[in-house]
Formats: sequence, C-alpha cells, structure tokens
Amino acid sequence: MMTTSIEPRHLAAGSYRAAVADVPEVLELVADVCQAPMVALKVADEAHAHFAATLGMPMAVDVPKSRSLCDIVAGRNGVLVSSDATHDPRLADHPLVAGATHVNFIAAAPLRHDGHIVGALCVFDNGRRHLDAETTRRYLERLARRVDSETGLRHLLETRSPYELAGRDDLLATVSHELRTPLSAIQGYVELLAGIPGALPPAYARQLDAIGRNAGRLCRTVDTLLRAVHQHDNEPVGDRRTVDLACLTTTLAASLGPAGSRIELRTPGRPVPVLADPALLEVAIGHLLSNALGFSAPGQPVGVTVTDEPTPALEIRDSGPGLSAGELNMLGTPFFRGADARDNEAPGMGLGLAVTQRIIRAQGADLSFTSPAGGGLSARVLFG
Repeated sequence: MMTTSIEPRHLAAGSYRAAVADVPEVLELVADVCQAPMVALKVADEAHAHFAATLGMPMAVDVPKSRSLCDIVAGRNGVLVSSDATHDPRLADHPLVAGATHVNFIAAAPLRHDGHIVGALCVFDNGRRHLDAETTRRYLERLARRVDSETGLRHLLETRSPYELAGRDDLLATVSHELRTPLSAIQGYVELLAGIPGALPPAYARQLDAIGRNAGRLCRTVDTLLRAVHQHDNEPVGDRRTVDLACLTTTLAASLGPAGSRIELRTPGRPVPVLADPALLEVAIGHLLSNALGFSAPGQPVGVTVTDEPTPALEIRDSGPGLSAGELNMLGTPFFRGADARDNEAPGMGLGLAVTQRIIRAQGADLSFTSPAGGGLSARVLFG
C-alpha cells in the first residue's frame, strides 16, 4: 500500500482553516481600516488557495496555488502591495484583475501558523484609492498578526480538552488573549471614528472618548495579565504596592453604572492599605462584584463590606440561589460552572473565578466562599 505524506505547511494550513470559522467579523475591521471595498482571508492546501472568508467580494474563485496570493506572499515572506495590478506580471492574469471585477489594487499579508505561512489576508480595490500604499501595508500587516493570534487561540481551545487547558501554565495567557481580541476591535473602530472629521455629531464626542478610554484601560489590564503570567512561577504577581482597598472597591462599585446602585457598601471610613498590584486587584474584585450582581435576583441588593481589623478583608454577598456543598468545593476550578449557570445558559466559560482566585493568591491574600443557609453566595478576600 502506498501512503502519501503531507507537508508540515499543509498540515498547518489545515489547522488554520479549521480554526478560522469565528474570525470573519474581523474582516469588517480590515475593510474599514484599510479603506477597501473587498477583503478576503485565503488559506492554501496542496493544490489550491481557498477563500476561507470574504467580505464584499462579487466572486470568489479558487485559483491554483502556484498563481495564488498565498504563494506570492510565502515567496516574499512579507506583505505584497500592488497599486497597478493590471500591469503587474504576477497579478495581471488573476481572475479578479482580468475578469469582470477589474481589480486594480491588491494588498496581501501572510498568515502564519506553527511557523509556516499558510495563507494571506487580502484587500482589493477597483476604484481610486484614498489611502496610500505604505499605510495600507502597515495596517494590513498588523491586522494579519491579530488574525493569526485569534486563530491560534481558537485552534488551542478546539483541540485541547478543558481539563488539559486547566493544567497548563498559560491559562491566564489564553484568557487574556480571548479578551484582547474584541477589545482590539473596539479600539480600532474608536480610532477610526475619531480620525474622521464629522463622523459623529459633536454631542457624541464625550461618549466616544469614554468608550476609547475604558477600552484602553481594559487593554492595559489584559496586558498586565499577560506580563504577569510570566513572573514568579507563572503566578500573576504584577507590581505590588500599597493600595487603599476601601477606595478601590468604592471606585469599582461606582464604575458599574446603574447596576452598581444595587451595591450596599460598608467601609470603615478610613483607608484600608493592602499590598497588591492595583490593576490586577481591580480585575479580581471587579469580577467578584459583577458575578454577585449577575447571580442576584433582579432588583435585589449585593452586600459589600470592607474591614481593616484584625486584618484587611473584603466580603461580597449576593442574593442568588446559593450553591451546594459539592459546588462550593469546585468553585475556582477552571471551566467549572454551577448548575444554575448551566440551566439558565448564563454566558461565560467558567474561567473568571479561576483567574480571580489565582490573582488574589499571588497578591498574598486568600479567597474563600460560603453559601449561608438563608441563600446567596458569600466571597471573602482576606489579606495577610
């Protein structure tokens, strides 16, 4: 029996193609940033270059790999930009150029997986360009790296079982990348709108600024998580300094908008200093507050108490259904979700408390949970 071996590049391309299903919405951002009416994500196999995802394309014809943009960028090991494709010998007979679409501008950036160039992120234009070639090249190269990162994460999540991922040291990095992708898209659109005179009425300028400011703050927090995961045996220690626990909790409660009005906050009325990384502690406490609000009955209060004697502590109690003893023991286990969350199909992957617990432990504190007989769940953070 004769067996056919598959080149590593084609194996990598197959993995990329399988993981790219959830990426097409990124093409809208590519089209807007690169000011191009047509965008395509192409992935090559042994014989052809396939359109894995398209936007604004009147036709999508697979071409032999030897004539494809995938092979051109692979040969260049870099971005291709052609402002006059009809007179470019590499592109003049391409169906989009020679056919009815009459494309005259093509830019393509390589897509990579497992060290191989497996495809290309392409933009096409058949009209007068308003964005110069060098700026298009720079934007497209950055966006292609973003697609690579997103696709790599999807591949990891689809090919590893939850319990495999739970034991990996890069758990925080995985979660952080999952947050980084939509945040990057939000920032990209905010920057795009802010850079277009008259795109929004002046009355909305403050709201746009608030969106950009908060997205930036979240991105910085995620970046902190990514940096912290490589420190001290992969525990998210960050930059520990003296932080006022009472002030931080009060600020976080106020930032939750209308939902925050349900929080009944009690503090000692004086600073409660703790040693922690402020950005990481904000992530952890913010998640505990959001969790408590999300699982409390509509309109019901969430009790939050900050104390400083005998040692600094924070307690957050919701008014939800509570948990069984078995579920309490599982809290903080990656990918674990309580019966109530599963039955009501609450959004989430069951990673929030795992990340929160890891952050709090790395700050020298302890996180514990109880479910009082009267109902609800109480989370207590005790600083040493």
